[in-house]
Amino acid sequence: MEINTDQLIEKANYAINEGKKLGMEGVNINSELNRILSTRFANSSIHQNFVDFETKFQITAIQGKKNVIITTNSIEEKDILLALNKAAKIIVYLPDDPEFPGVMKDVQKYPKIKINDPKAKNLAPSDVADKIIEGMNKSHELSPKVQSVSGSFNLKDGVNFFLSSEGSENLTPATSIISTINIMSNDGHGESRSNASVGSRRFLDLRFKEESENAAERSLLGLNAQKIEPKSYPAILDYQAVADQVFHIGIAMSARYVLDQASFVKDKVGEQVFATSLSVINDPHDPDFFSANPIDSEGVPTQKYTLINNGVVENFAHSRLTASKMGAKISNGSACILFGTSIPLPFASKILPGNKSRQQLIEEMDDGLLVTNFHYSNFIDMPRGTETGMTKDGLFIIKNGEIVGSAKNMRFTDSITNMFSKAEISSETVQTPNFYGYAYDVPAIRIKELNFSSKTDH
Repeated sequence: MEINTDQLIEKANYAINEGKKLGMEGVNINSELNRILSTRFANSSIHQNFVDFETKFQITAIQGKKNVIITTNSIEEKDILLALNKAAKIIVYLPDDPEFPGVMKDVQKYPKIKINDPKAKNLAPSDVADKIIEGMNKSHELSPKVQSVSGSFNLKDGVNFFLSSEGSENLTPATSIISTINIMSNDGHGESRSNASVGSRRFLDLRFKEESENAAERSLLGLNAQKIEPKSYPAILDYQAVADQVFHIGIAMSARYVLDQASFVKDKVGEQVFATSLSVINDPHDPDFFSANPIDSEGVPTQKYTLINNGVVENFAHSRLTASKMGAKISNGSACILFGTSIPLPFASKILPGNKSRQQLIEEMDDGLLVTNFHYSNFIDMPRGTETGMTKDGLFIIKNGEIVGSAKNMRFTDSITNMFSKAEISSETVQTPNFYGYAYDVPAIRIKELNFSSKTDH
């Protein structure tokens, strides 16, 4: 069905009234209606390009010191009633959490942030196809060794609507665009692959052609990769690799993991933990930022705050529950849905830029590695900040300030505090979306060393 804001508001009110009839003390509705432009491409050809419509209707039912979240993709009244009845049955069996703050009784005021692209509603699949073809052509122009371009494109344009039984209300038009680009090159002796993840709020600002070209260049540089020995190397983490690490730092800065005694910064507020050059803020109020949002998943107004100031830990990301448990006056609006549950995360993290260009960081390195990206990275000892993972999409060898070749992928095992004990930050930053639909604004970072624990054959 086509997006109808009035209908969305009507069904949210219906859900709250019906929830009250079922005896719920409080009901919150987080809902979306989106028009979606979706495209898939492979072997340098578009094979799927269509328009669809998406509905998301999330109900949070609150009763005393417990709550339950049920999500449906329908706003038909029978489906809303089904979800409400399911919530009513589940909540009976949940234990009380003595520190759960219960119903948010004060009516909230939300910041006004423009996070939609007014031109998106007039876009057609042909407009998306033109942009993708432009990127494909740019990639193939670099070399006949570029064999194929593949990936996906998803544009969501619509409205996000929040309504609480206590009268808090927020309607925000929103546009989000995420595209992945995968490039494969072949020189007759072997293959090399590279990718890029691109996000934007505005269609005209999406750097699809530029990132296609960058990914193609990396795939060409990655041909004829050589095996090198695993050990500690001075390294430059490129944008996607930095974004991966910011996600893991964000997990550690979540008050949920601090309360669980699982975070390596659990008792480090006010202490120097990282390099003095590293400052990280959570900035959900920047309209140019992909992760900007006036409201978190609990209906709390978002806040801009500092996480790390010149290497010193300043704040944690809070939900209403963690704020209550840790004695904070209010949540800083960081609740989001991740891993199927609501947890606080600094979902709009930015690393403040430095003074040197990315190219300068490369030129000033005598002997080291440039890491394009990581995958399958995860904590193996979160209280110590130790993690492991694999390099991906380009591991490049730097000698005397130049990229002289590529290396086969390796596994790293290191602690975040060791990696970022010394850091030089690039002056350029790039918005990099992650797997969970958020984005981080990050620079390239040169670190003292990265410990590689094993090597691969590819």
